[in-house]
Amino acid sequence: MGFKAEINPDVKAILEQPYPFDSVDENKAKAVKKFGKEHIIDFGIGDPTDPTPEFIREACKIAVDARKSSGYPASTGHAEFKKAVSDFMKNRFNVSLSPEEIAATYGAKFASFHIPLLFLNPKKEETVLIPNPGYPPYTDGTLIAGGAPYYFNILEENNFLPVFSEIDYKTRERAKIMFLNSPHSPTGKIYSKETLKEAVDFCNDSNIVLVSDECYSELYYEKAPASVLEISGSEECSIVLNSLSKRSMMTGYATGFFASKNPELLTPFDKILRKSIQGLPSFIQDAATAAFSDSAHSEKMRSVYRERLSALVPMLEKTGCKAIMPEGTFFVWAKIPEKFDSALAFSEWLLLEKGINCVPGDLISKEFNNQNPGKGFVRFALVPHIEKIKEAAKRLEQ
Repeated sequence: MGFKAEINPDVKAILEQPYPFDSVDENKAKAVKKFGKEHIIDFGIGDPTDPTPEFIREACKIAVDARKSSGYPASTGHAEFKKAVSDFMKNRFNVSLSPEEIAATYGAKFASFHIPLLFLNPKKEETVLIPNPGYPPYTDGTLIAGGAPYYFNILEENNFLPVFSEIDYKTRERAKIMFLNSPHSPTGKIYSKETLKEAVDFCNDSNIVLVSDECYSELYYEKAPASVLEISGSEECSIVLNSLSKRSMMTGYATGFFASKNPELLTPFDKILRKSIQGLPSFIQDAATAAFSDSAHSEKMRSVYRERLSALVPMLEKTGCKAIMPEGTFFVWAKIPEKFDSALAFSEWLLLEKGINCVPGDLISKEFNNQNPGKGFVRFALVPHIEKIKEAAKRLEQ
């Protein structure tokens, strides 16, 4: 064949990046061959194994029939969906949002990937400030938009807090977007209102769009996290992303919202929705409306994750790990035992000797400024049921 497709160079840069979990997947395949699939206790994937609550599933079933002739969905969300989001933000954060300040989106992943396309000028070598470790779409969306990622390392020595003063003046001048994630995945750190205020002031002073990823806002162990929209000045520069994937065990529904008090930040996303996907399916919006209208199921899951955390930490201590106790998310960030020379070596031992899977931290972090913040750490997702965690503990005693 003589035909050859020319791929956008920015897309090609993403396609050519190695998949960070290749080595983990290879070792998992070896473990399955050795033990059998059912033997593996998987703390690796951050996908809830608990079922979507029945009342949400029922709302979705009813909506399939109720919406049988409703046509295309409203591109930024139906009125009922927006009211449920508005009520959630008011009840949970005391933040008032009008319908015009909310847009339904295919989870936070779709929105976080596309935001750099809205605000970066690829001809100007502009920069996006990204937490490291951080959610991969922040980086991939930046690259496809022709921007340059600039990582701010989330380090134990800084109590896993961002240090904005370390971002130099030239980088600030080129920066157009900052992603912030609280509770932070994977460290589990919740940022105080003082830290959020620092971020808001930093972005307002430098004319930077602040994107606050609050997808884990309902997964916390003691004190509830704040939203950036509670902070004075945030109405100028901030976008909030939130999702039902982890809050309501709805990863298969891929639904969430984009919210901003500044129409200059929301309107471009609104128009992109109209010109591309049209909108979130109506029956999924109805299921999401039911989910956002109820907080009891979130409270129940917090209790479940507390129980799992209490069982996991002593298990890790038996291996010589030091768990960084999370304040939020359903991840545990843990330092590897001293006898292992790398996180990959430790994760291979756990998987191939004990049938327990986790993720090496340096595979989900970037090497930046001669540091990889994930080096010497592993990540455990609290998705196995409590019986499986107890089984993992027994294996480590043998």
